Amino acid sequence: ARTELLGNLAQPIAPLSNMIISNPIARKAAELTLGIAADAYFPPFASQRFTKWWRNKVSRILDSPRKVAFFYGCSTEYYEPHVGRAAVYVLEALGFEVILPKQNCCGLPLLSNGEFNAARNYHERNIQSLVEFARQEIPIVGTSTSCTLTLKEEAPELLDMHDENTQLVAEFTYDFNEFLLLQSGFLNLQFNSIPLTLPYHQPCQYKGHRIGNPAVDTLSMIPDLQIQQSQSACCGIAGTYGFKKEKYGISQSVGGPLFDFVKSINAPLAVCDSETCRWQITHGTGLPAIHPVELIAASLGHKSEGALAEILST
Repeated sequence: ARTELLGNLAQPIAPLSNMIISNPIARKAAELTLGIAADAYFPPFASQRFTKWWRNKVSRILDSPRKVAFFYGCSTEYYEPHVGRAAVYVLEALGFEVILPKQNCCGLPLLSNGEFNAARNYHERNIQSLVEFARQEIPIVGTSTSCTLTLKEEAPELLDMHDENTQLVAEFTYDFNEFLLLQSGFLNLQFNSIPLTLPYHQPCQYKGHRIGNPAVDTLSMIPDLQIQQSQSACCGIAGTYGFKKEKYGISQSVGGPLFDFVKSINAPLAVCDSETCRWQITHGTGLPAIHPVELIAASLGHKSEGALAEILST
């Protein structure tokens, strides 16, 4: 439930941390002592945090009248900084000055495990920081659809926080693909061909936004990219649910139809907006899963990374 604490402890020693989480003996010990399923998939920690890359970034749009506050979330910070780099590239291609506000974990893992007091502390700190941007009508945009839904709806409702600042932040918070479709300039960008047919799964958290399926709409801008949409109800991970020893089997069973669908496409990778869903898909199929923004950025000329880079180079 404390992804930020785990990241702060484990990411600075990423090589050792990754060796431990891939060690069967260590994983069995964690199952016996912490109740974390020994067979559950854990993503490797990144060698460099997203915020460290950001501090060293050179080519940044400055002093643009169009600004956006990027809520990157724990997964981008500790595990998938390449998702954040792709997001920044796309936002800057649209002419936005990207600002990284002070932020911490959105608190969803704590909410999911009933630790409401701790989640409230996390959420209040985020509101205190983000409301300054909302007051200036600067959009708050996130690539983690679970983080943005937590800011927009789940934390305010579950914690009964309906004060003016919380409501203002919720009003100015957007899912990444939702935000792109609201920008008239997005339709005028020059997209390059990506001749792939890929399976796409819309996460449950994304459905909770009640905004349709903007990821499919944004990906439709890429020439020669064919997206096959999953009809599966759920991947089965449910945030931290599928990591628990007593729930792991249920999680895999629920995700079974999705795994079968993804494998039936015979694609080199899958596409999904939620980090834990991506990790669940990878665990259940053996295929890498990427965020839609990685495809969008690559189509616009961004140097792709990881699994996508390897596929596009072949």
